[in-house]
Amino acid sequence: MLVGVVHQVTLAQPNSLIKGFAFALYGLVSVIIVASYLFVHLMGYGFFFFTLGGLELSVRSLNFPILVFFLVGFFTPAPLHVGTVFLFIWIVYSLCFFFAWKWRRGFHTAFAKSSSVELHKIFKNFLFAMPLLSSMVLTAALAIIYSQGAVGVETGMVQLPSDPHEAFLDLAYGPLVEELAFRLVPIGLLIVFYVFLLGKNIKGVSAVGNRVKLFFMAFFYPEGAKRMAGLPNVSEHGVLKGISPVEWVMIVVTSAVFGLAHVLFPSGWEVGKITSAFVQGFFFAVTYVAYGFEGPILLHWYFNYYNYFFDLEVAEGFFLATVELLSVIEIMTIILGIVGWAAFGIAGLRKLVGLKRQQPVQPRLPPFTQP
Repeated sequence: MLVGVVHQVTLAQPNSLIKGFAFALYGLVSVIIVASYLFVHLMGYGFFFFTLGGLELSVRSLNFPILVFFLVGFFTPAPLHVGTVFLFIWIVYSLCFFFAWKWRRGFHTAFAKSSSVELHKIFKNFLFAMPLLSSMVLTAALAIIYSQGAVGVETGMVQLPSDPHEAFLDLAYGPLVEELAFRLVPIGLLIVFYVFLLGKNIKGVSAVGNRVKLFFMAFFYPEGAKRMAGLPNVSEHGVLKGISPVEWVMIVVTSAVFGLAHVLFPSGWEVGKITSAFVQGFFFAVTYVAYGFEGPILLHWYFNYYNYFFDLEVAEGFFLATVELLSVIEIMTIILGIVGWAAFGIAGLRKLVGLKRQQPVQPRLPPFTQP
């Protein structure tokens, strides 16, 4: 739904200075927050490889869990070098940032056009939209948690290792295996069958190389696979029409399982976590279908890796100079989330009112007519 605003909103007053100023202001805020993403990403590398505790952990070897399909998985048969595993994780996130920057018009192009009224075009780039998306998902999750807590439904708190570096390793590792198991594999498999069975252009994709390309594209870039197969897609038809009913069903199912998974195992979460995790999983899944694999991975990275350094104990203990900077970013994020939801609500209300006005009026017959 949220991504629908990104792809569908068409503004009625293209020369509106207020709207142009608002978009330009968002462009500036987006640059600041994206810069904080990259800064914290580098902080994580330094935290792991340039602190005593991180160095001690990096030389150890551990068995890591691998999730394949929902909760089905296994531990690595042999212990893996922790430093190598973290370096691999860090490189994957770096590649996700690179693709998010380059793909779909590019971040720099989106920023250059941020004062434009073509909102659906500038938000085609995921990295440019990420500050808005992440802040809105965060504020939605917080609203759910506080609302449930007010009526006695507790969310709990995840139990992390007491060592801050081990805790950070768990949080950094989680998004990759969880997005693979809860989004890329189940939804990706569905889209493979969807494009090959129902694709209008599939008969024209006869070469083996093109079919292999379509197969992998369905996993890594579902939007592109559907467009290649001649199927409705988000960029051309919007979220509601660009995501098929069967995809919506899978999005809801994967989100529900994602929510339940947080409380099925003793990890510190309580029953209230199901709803907030469902909402997060729902947006992760829609982002995956609309933007590609880097979208949900980076959104999940935001909640695990990025937000870890907003913990005052961690920030004050290792990066004291960043405390005030991160506090400012945190305030900006909350404000952006609230403003985003307000704009989303206003846009939805205006669209609803517009649809009612467009409904044809049936001619009224006089109370008495002569044959």
